[in-house]
Amino acid sequence: MYGPLRFCVTLLLLCATSVMQPVAAQVSSTEESPADTLTLEAAVQEALEANYDVQVARTDAAIAENNVTLGNAGYLPRASASGQASQSIANSTVEFGGSQQTDSGVVSTNYNAGAEARWTLFDGFRRGATYDRLQAERSQQQAATREQVELVVADVVVVYSDVARLQQQVDVFEEAVSISEERLRIAQLRKDLGSASDLEVRQAVVDLNTDRADRLRIRADLTAARSRLARLLGRTAPDGPPVSSDVALDPNLQEARLRDIAQSQSPALRQAEQAVAVAREEVAEERSDWFPSLDLFGGYSYARTENGAGAFQFNEASQFEYGASLAFTIFDGFERERRVENAELRVQAAKYRQSDAEARLAAEITGAFEQYRNRLAVVELEQENVTAASANVDIALERFRLGTITSVELREVQQQRIRAESRLLDARFEAKQAEIELLRLSGQLVDGP
Repeated sequence: MYGPLRFCVTLLLLCATSVMQPVAAQVSSTEESPADTLTLEAAVQEALEANYDVQVARTDAAIAENNVTLGNAGYLPRASASGQASQSIANSTVEFGGSQQTDSGVVSTNYNAGAEARWTLFDGFRRGATYDRLQAERSQQQAATREQVELVVADVVVVYSDVARLQQQVDVFEEAVSISEERLRIAQLRKDLGSASDLEVRQAVVDLNTDRADRLRIRADLTAARSRLARLLGRTAPDGPPVSSDVALDPNLQEARLRDIAQSQSPALRQAEQAVAVAREEVAEERSDWFPSLDLFGGYSYARTENGAGAFQFNEASQFEYGASLAFTIFDGFERERRVENAELRVQAAKYRQSDAEARLAAEITGAFEQYRNRLAVVELEQENVTAASANVDIALERFRLGTITSVELREVQQQRIRAESRLLDARFEAKQAEIELLRLSGQLVDGP
């Protein structure tokens, strides 16, 4: 009896071995087909077209663009027209030459119409300063729009990578559950054959339930991550699509080059620079009050009055008018000085903010690059751990086949590999986060707003 029994147990263990395949093989076999998978490039493009924050930012940029006009700056003439018609009913008594005339319910009609055009010939250079300020505000808003777009793109890439990580984590725990189920089946069979105790079976049940609970938690996390991705893409469906599990890392970023690119492409620096330009033009606008203003004007007016009674039946007049007007404020209680001084202080404050933005960006790039470099190193270490843990599983399976280790020891070796694979997925995700943050800080995620 002992020989056939040992043969049956060995056969069962060989069956279990066929279940315990590397995670990579299971991932490749269960990965979604390209037709069902949302690529990272497609996700970014969809977000650029449909994300609500992007649309709001682009609307603000369009408003700033519409504000840059000659009319808004005050270069163009202004023309207006008006007209009015009215009637009055009056009772009148007129005495003349010893006689008296009384009229009741006399209706009089009045008509008035006019048109005027006025153009400022000189306003102390305010118009030029205003137009330059509007252009600087447009550039500032374009930089703010680009910064918002890059924030959204960074969020999309990070959440997409998180979905990919969790998809692979689900596969890892699917395999863990499968192995635990097979282990429980073998333990139960051994108990029935008298070669295992109740303790071994109960421990297998505990481990199986632990793996199932971990799988449920990971699935819940995956659903939440897909929902976040769907919202970033502007989709109304609460659950997002499956994504590609292959999210590549770029190990070739260089800190010095990132700093150089950031100096010319960082949206934060562009906003600070344009804020200084806006403040300077506001100083020029305030200084224009020290000059007189000269306007040219021309107009036409028409008036007609129709009387229901009296010596005349109607009175009609029309006239053309043109000329120039010169105005200058001699004294305004030192308000001009106050406004100019405040405008100059705003320039200085804008320069301080620009210097702070430059220093903050440099510090953020240094910190982000250190995280990026460390996380890449962690990825390499965890990759080595996965390789070693996978080799340990192969050895443990062979020893388990020969009966030299227990199922609990096999479980420990298998858990080591699962933990190593989970840490590797986490490390790759964190490295991708650091990489995206560096690209965002240096202004390389998008080409423009």
